[in-house]
Amino acid sequence: MTDRKNLYEGLSRAAWGYFLLHFDINLGTVSILPAFVGYALLLSALRILSGERRDLALLRPLCMLLGTWNGADWLFSWMGGSVKGLFPPLDMVITVAGLYFHFQFLTDMAALAEIHQPEGGSLDRRLLRRRTAYIVGNTIAFVLLYLPAGRFEEQRAFLVGALTVILLLTAVFIMAGLFELRRLFRKEEEASRPDL
Repeated sequence: MTDRKNLYEGLSRAAWGYFLLHFDINLGTVSILPAFVGYALLLSALRILSGERRDLALLRPLCMLLGTWNGADWLFSWMGGSVKGLFPPLDMVITVAGLYFHFQFLTDMAALAEIHQPEGGSLDRRLLRRRTAYIVGNTIAFVLLYLPAGRFEEQRAFLVGALTVILLLTAVFIMAGLFELRRLFRKEEEASRPDL
């Protein structure tokens, strides 16, 4: 079992990791909020939280793979390039690995919420709904990007844009859920202080 302070710290890292994965600021072609740092935070969260949810340790290799891939992409961006699209079958493997990682990670966060939330709480169910929306939305976006558009290029661009907005909102709700879960592990003397 992991103590409350460590759970609080692990959930903080997880929530901020999701922030870095989904919000980006670029200077030219280079991100100043690189996604690989988000995966590094998630990797450290896995180490901490696996004391409470042992199967989280199984996600570490996937998290390292995703972090390495995003790190390589960040390095390529310094030269104005990207690793994405260089070898489409590898893109597909990385996408599937990412979908599985996020599905399982958020499933475990919902299980953690179910155990620790107050009686009658709904955080676990909300996290599961957000997880499902996130996975389905990302799957549809991936399929749309790789399907030949032909004469429907304009409609596809509109759908991808709309899905991007929906996925960003879903990511915000996931972060909010992780911060809400984190609050369950605050010390009582800190409970009256604002959170974030």
